Amino acid sequence: MPTLNIQGTELHYDEKDILTFKEGLIGLPQLQRMVIVRQSAIEPLLWLASLDEEGVALVVAETHGIFPSYAPALPADCNLHGLLEEGDTPVTFGIVLIVPEWQKSTVNLRAPIFVSARTKRGAQVILPDNAYSVGEPLPLALAA
Repeated sequence: MPTLNIQGTELHYDEKDILTFKEGLIGLPQLQRMVIVRQSAIEPLLWLASLDEEGVALVVAETHGIFPSYAPALPADCNLHGLLEEGDTPVTFGIVLIVPEWQKSTVNLRAPIFVSARTKRGAQVILPDNAYSVGEPLPLALAA
């Protein structure tokens, strides 16, 4: 089983879980092959680790798990390069910004990452709806 080194810790992942981001992430177009990795020390948060650039890993959260009412709609004009198949419902993740005063950590709900469990493809999309914030505070119970 392959491993990644994230902050000095060897974490295992399965090759069948590799995700493809055809356009990369926003501002990081070179990051096209990534994997979501669990680490018990940061759960329920997860790592979104690059397989294209060693040492690049983002903290993410599955948004529905921490914001049950969060239900962003994919923009109709959004070209997701075959991300979804008929009847597929993507899993939505938000990039988490951890700050020294953890109570002030935030998650980006305005530019979520959509991932299809079926196709193993993902895309980050900037939502046109101003209802969501790029700096939504994490629920304090999550960080406790």
